[in-house]
Amino acid sequence: MLINEIKAGMVLARDIIDDNGTLLLEKGIALTEYYIARLTQLGVTNIPIYDPYAAELKKPNVIAPEVREELTLCFRSLFYKKTQDILDSGLRTMYLKQIRQTVGKVINETEQNLGQIVNVQVRQPNETEIDHAINVCLMSIATGLYIKLPRPVIMDLALGALFHDLGKMIMPAIDGSAADPGRFLHPVYGQQLLIKNKVGGIISRIAAEHHERYDGQGYPSGLAGKEIHPLSRLVTIANYFDNTMAAAAKTGESRSTIMINMLANANVLFDMYLLRAFFHTTPLYPVGCLVRLNTNQKAYVIKNKVRFAPTPTIQIAERNTRANSQGQIIDLAIKPQLTIVDVIAE
Repeated sequence: MLINEIKAGMVLARDIIDDNGTLLLEKGIALTEYYIARLTQLGVTNIPIYDPYAAELKKPNVIAPEVREELTLCFRSLFYKKTQDILDSGLRTMYLKQIRQTVGKVINETEQNLGQIVNVQVRQPNETEIDHAINVCLMSIATGLYIKLPRPVIMDLALGALFHDLGKMIMPAIDGSAADPGRFLHPVYGQQLLIKNKVGGIISRIAAEHHERYDGQGYPSGLAGKEIHPLSRLVTIANYFDNTMAAAAKTGESRSTIMINMLANANVLFDMYLLRAFFHTTPLYPVGCLVRLNTNQKAYVIKNKVRFAPTPTIQIAERNTRANSQGQIIDLAIKPQLTIVDVIAE
């Protein structure tokens, strides 16, 4: 939930962890005015709040929570290794072996839920580099399964998606300005690190190419079209979508606008075939999220439909006290006068 919607007494649904892996607040804590003010000072814009009704709607997960947690812990152990340790000793085999085993579980569980993929929880709010890597991995797997890629290819796709930003761990400090060429080099550092550790040619290529553009205007190599590996093209889409969704949570940009802009850039920024497949497996408004309508009413998303991402079925979040139930159920696809203008909580 956006921090300006938070009130004292609300309960945290998940741990809040900063970009350095430091635990800020633990799941289950009731927020106080002090905690809210402190999180605001730290630049935290979204707070995961426990909502019993939303939790009930979100019960189907693409993977079991404990499997996602296992993948998160494995990857965090690797991602937060000290730069000098990595340069001296490389990526430890035990980390890579454990990650590969866990990714295998993730693929199996995602495949089992593929038939209802638009109605299960895949992407979660992107609050850290770890969240981002897991989101890109899961969304890439879902689309890869949807287009029926062979299992060994799905494994390369998943690991390439998970490791796509690994170069940021060892890249020299940059000044962050648009003029600093160093900001374009993390794909190269990632590729070199993965090649050095014999992780796999395709996996390292995904790390190298995830900022290339279909029209050849990307970086670091300016590859175009089919010069870019198909798996890299898919990870490019998932990476862009997750980053843009995270930015929209702060800027308030409409998710429908994000989708429209991405589709408008088919065969410019993105491979058109893979982009369409991606939006057949990745909902704009996950089931259970709380949204605001153009009527200023709040509503829960209760069902999504393939090919109708901007218009899910919703339930008005106003209780009928006599019936002790939630409000009216509306299919936005047949109510064009009603639109979602904001996501309050995901």
